[in-house]
Amino acid sequence: MTAKFVRDLLKYLPSMVVPALIGLVTIPIVAHFFTPEDYGQYILVKITISVLLIIIGWLSMAILRFYPEYEKNNRIEEFYSTVVKLLFLSVFIVVFLFYVVLSLLKKSIDSSLYSLMLIGLSIFVFNAVFDVLLNFLRIRREVNAYNVFRVWESVASLGLGVFLVFFIGMDVEGLLWGMLISLFFALPFLWKSAVKYFAMSSGFSKKLSLEMFTYGVPLMVGNLAAWVLSLSDRYILNIFYTSREVGIYSLSYAVSEKSILFLSSLFLLASRPLGMRIWENEREDVAKEYITNITRFYLILSIPMVVGLSVLGELIINVVGSPEYYEGYRIISFVAVSGLLLGLQQEFQVPLIFKKKTNLIMLSILISGLLNIVLNFIFIPEYGYFAAAVSTLVSYVVLLVSVIVFSRNFLIWKFPFKTLLRVLVCSAIMGFFIYLINNFLESSLFSLTILVILGVIIYAISIYIVGEIEKKEKHFLIEKIRYILKKI
Repeated sequence: MTAKFVRDLLKYLPSMVVPALIGLVTIPIVAHFFTPEDYGQYILVKITISVLLIIIGWLSMAILRFYPEYEKNNRIEEFYSTVVKLLFLSVFIVVFLFYVVLSLLKKSIDSSLYSLMLIGLSIFVFNAVFDVLLNFLRIRREVNAYNVFRVWESVASLGLGVFLVFFIGMDVEGLLWGMLISLFFALPFLWKSAVKYFAMSSGFSKKLSLEMFTYGVPLMVGNLAAWVLSLSDRYILNIFYTSREVGIYSLSYAVSEKSILFLSSLFLLASRPLGMRIWENEREDVAKEYITNITRFYLILSIPMVVGLSVLGELIINVVGSPEYYEGYRIISFVAVSGLLLGLQQEFQVPLIFKKKTNLIMLSILISGLLNIVLNFIFIPEYGYFAAAVSTLVSYVVLLVSVIVFSRNFLIWKFPFKTLLRVLVCSAIMGFFIYLINNFLESSLFSLTILVILGVIIYAISIYIVGEIEKKEKHFLIEKIRYILKKI
């Protein structure tokens, strides 16, 4: 089962690497051609879209949990029909309520932000359908099709956005129109690929709807609280400061987000569907071993990434941002560690997902989210975005601890402490050497590239020497490398 996870992980790489690279490319474009104020408004709209997507996200999470069960019982057409109808109903309700709220706030917000929010609402409609349809492909493990649509979404969005900004003369709204147009053209093809196995007349199951709602809504509430943990600080910053501080904070946050959170998202993408199938069809001890192995792989890859970001944070911001953004490098290490903890708690969530105890996940995130709001309102007025970064880290520590406490009551699995110790030692060695070398290099993209490559090499050699890579894993990696070289 571990080998299947690694294969799925590698297969999903294009759908994660390309959007991450697009995100990284977008950062210097925005930082050099838009002011922090414009970037701040752009971020507020994107955050709002993400909140609306979270509200209907309960449906996507329920798909991953209940699809194997209905497939096993030969009721898959009923499943498809019910989900699609729930999707349309949910999108309609969210759009209506948000438009009412936005209309009430029209006089109290900047007119340019209001216009951008209307574009964002349209993006939400297409994005909501897009994400749910992608989860059909994901749970069926149709990775190639998933990759095509996810890569198109990010590449076309940036390409069209850049075209509208630089050739049509639009301001930051051109990036939003690029997102909207890219989704519009992809949806018909995605619909045909994702829901080809059912007819809308297949019926509507009230029982399934209730099961999905009961299971998914606590996770949705939990994700809203997670939004509070990771994104609400932008709104609070905007209350006490200006869009400029939001822009500076968001740029440095994005540098870490596009790296460490990319990794945790990739693990979640590849591991969760396979984990659900293991739980439904295998013994409990197999599921425990699977969680242990996934956690081990996550630690091996995530900890050195956090160390690298912390050591090279100032250099990274100097390379990707204009001078107006430089001061934000101070928060990168805090955001990177927060991302590491977020990914780690996802592994401890798995037993609660297996046992359908999503209300406990919701409770954990609610506690952490409320703590984050309190800390932000206390410290942001005096310390600004630095306080926001530290508050986020403290809240993620609380989240991890609470999820661990709840999880261990339902399924106890072996945490890879030996791996953790070895990885910490090897990451410290890597960090020490790239810190020394960085002192002798000028601040440039070339220097950053060299340091990243050296860091990977030093860490890989170190982790090999301490014996963390097992014999069967060495053979697997060698086979994959040979296969790639043959393709080249």
